Amino acid sequence: MKFFAIGLGIGSLAGLGISLLPNPQTGHKVKEDVRQFLNNTKSDATTLAASKNQAQAAASQLMSELPKAEQSVKDIQSSVTNFQSSIKPEVDQMKENISHLSQEVKSTADKVKNEL
Repeated sequence: MKFFAIGLGIGSLAGLGISLLPNPQTGHKVKEDVRQFLNNTKSDATTLAASKNQAQAAASQLMSELPKAEQSVKDIQSSVTNFQSSIKPEVDQMKENISHLSQEVKSTADKVKNEL
Protein backbone atom coordinates (compact mmCIF):
# COMPACT_ATOMS: atom_id res chain seq x y z
CA MET A 1 0.00 0.00 0.00
CA LYS A 2 2.89 2.33 0.81
CA PHE A 3 4.40 1.95 -2.67
CA PHE A 4 1.01 2.44 -4.28
CA ALA A 5 0.54 5.75 -2.46
CA ILE A 6 4.03 6.88 -3.48
CA GLY A 7 3.32 5.94 -7.11
CA LEU A 8 -0.04 7.68 -6.98
CA GLY A 9 1.59 10.86 -5.66
CA ILE A 10 4.38 10.81 -8.23
CA GLY A 11 1.90 10.16 -11.02
CA SER A 12 -0.32 13.00 -9.83
CA LEU A 13 2.59 15.42 -9.75
CA ALA A 14 3.75 14.31 -13.18
CA GLY A 15 0.25 14.79 -14.57
CA LEU A 16 0.04 18.22 -12.99
CA GLY A 17 3.41 19.20 -14.45
CA ILE A 18 2.49 18.00 -17.93
CA SER A 19 -0.83 19.79 -17.79
CA LEU A 20 0.96 23.09 -17.05
CA LEU A 21 3.18 22.86 -20.14
CA PRO A 22 2.41 25.40 -22.82
CA ASN A 23 -0.75 24.50 -24.65
CA PRO A 24 -3.37 26.31 -26.64
CA GLN A 25 -5.87 26.26 -23.78
CA THR A 26 -6.46 29.26 -21.60
CA GLY A 27 -5.19 29.40 -18.03
CA HIS A 28 -8.72 29.07 -16.71
CA LYS A 29 -9.28 25.87 -18.71
CA VAL A 30 -5.98 24.42 -17.47
CA LYS A 31 -6.89 25.23 -13.87
CA GLU A 32 -10.27 23.58 -14.33
CA ASP A 33 -8.66 20.48 -15.86
CA VAL A 34 -6.17 20.26 -12.98
CA ARG A 35 -8.93 20.76 -10.41
CA GLN A 36 -11.03 18.03 -12.04
CA PHE A 37 -8.01 15.70 -12.20
CA LEU A 38 -7.25 16.26 -8.51
CA ASN A 39 -10.89 15.78 -7.53
CA ASN A 40 -11.05 12.54 -9.53
CA THR A 41 -7.79 11.37 -7.95
CA LYS A 42 -9.13 12.17 -4.48
CA SER A 43 -12.35 10.32 -5.25
CA ASP A 44 -10.42 7.30 -6.53
CA ALA A 45 -8.22 7.29 -3.43
CA THR A 46 -11.28 7.47 -1.18
CA THR A 47 -12.92 4.61 -3.06
CA LEU A 48 -9.72 2.58 -2.82
CA ALA A 49 -9.48 3.17 0.93
CA ALA A 50 -13.12 2.16 1.42
CA SER A 51 -12.61 -0.98 -0.67
CA LYS A 52 -9.51 -1.84 1.33
CA ASN A 53 -11.46 -1.49 4.57
CA GLN A 54 -14.26 -3.68 3.23
CA ALA A 55 -11.75 -6.32 2.14
CA GLN A 56 -10.11 -6.28 5.57
CA ALA A 57 -13.50 -6.63 7.27
CA ALA A 58 -14.44 -9.53 4.99
CA ALA A 59 -11.10 -11.25 5.63
CA SER A 60 -11.54 -10.79 9.36
CA GLN A 61 -15.05 -12.24 9.25
CA LEU A 62 -13.82 -15.18 7.15
CA MET A 63 -11.06 -15.91 9.64
CA SER A 64 -13.51 -15.80 12.55
CA GLU A 65 -15.97 -18.12 10.78
CA LEU A 66 -13.35 -20.57 9.50
CA PRO A 67 -13.15 -22.70 12.68
CA LYS A 68 -16.93 -23.22 12.60
CA ALA A 69 -16.77 -24.28 8.96
CA GLU A 70 -13.90 -26.69 9.66
CA GLN A 71 -15.84 -28.22 12.57
CA SER A 72 -18.91 -28.61 10.36
CA VAL A 73 -16.85 -30.44 7.73
CA LYS A 74 -15.42 -32.76 10.40
CA ASP A 75 -18.92 -33.43 11.76
CA ILE A 76 -20.19 -34.28 8.27
CA GLN A 77 -17.23 -36.60 7.66
CA SER A 78 -17.89 -38.33 10.96
CA SER A 79 -21.59 -38.70 10.17
CA VAL A 80 -20.81 -40.21 6.75
CA THR A 81 -18.34 -42.65 8.29
CA ASN A 82 -20.86 -43.67 10.97
CA PHE A 83 -23.58 -44.10 8.35
CA GLN A 84 -21.33 -46.28 6.19
CA SER A 85 -20.46 -48.42 9.21
CA SER A 86 -24.08 -48.80 10.25
CA ILE A 87 -25.32 -49.90 6.82
CA LYS A 88 -22.38 -52.18 5.99
CA PRO A 89 -23.97 -55.33 7.48
CA GLU A 90 -27.21 -54.69 5.59
CA VAL A 91 -25.36 -54.06 2.33
CA ASP A 92 -23.34 -57.26 2.82
CA GLN A 93 -26.57 -59.18 3.47
CA MET A 94 -28.13 -57.71 0.32
CA LYS A 95 -25.09 -58.76 -1.73
CA GLU A 96 -25.34 -62.27 -0.33
CA ASN A 97 -29.08 -62.41 -1.10
CA ILE A 98 -28.45 -61.20 -4.65
CA SER A 99 -25.80 -63.85 -5.08
CA HIS A 100 -28.20 -66.57 -3.88
CA LEU A 101 -30.98 -65.26 -6.10
CA SER A 102 -28.62 -65.19 -9.09
CA GLN A 103 -27.66 -68.80 -8.44
CA GLU A 104 -31.30 -69.82 -8.12
CA VAL A 105 -32.22 -68.01 -11.34
CA LYS A 106 -29.35 -69.70 -13.16
CA SER A 107 -30.32 -73.07 -11.73
CA THR A 108 -33.97 -72.59 -12.64
CA ALA A 109 -33.02 -71.40 -16.13
CA ASP A 110 -30.83 -74.51 -16.59
CA LYS A 111 -33.69 -76.78 -15.45
CA VAL A 112 -36.12 -75.12 -17.84
CA LYS A 113 -33.59 -75.37 -20.66
CA ASN A 114 -33.04 -79.07 -19.97
CA GLU A 115 -36.78 -79.74 -19.91
CA LEU A 116 -37.20 -78.13 -23.33
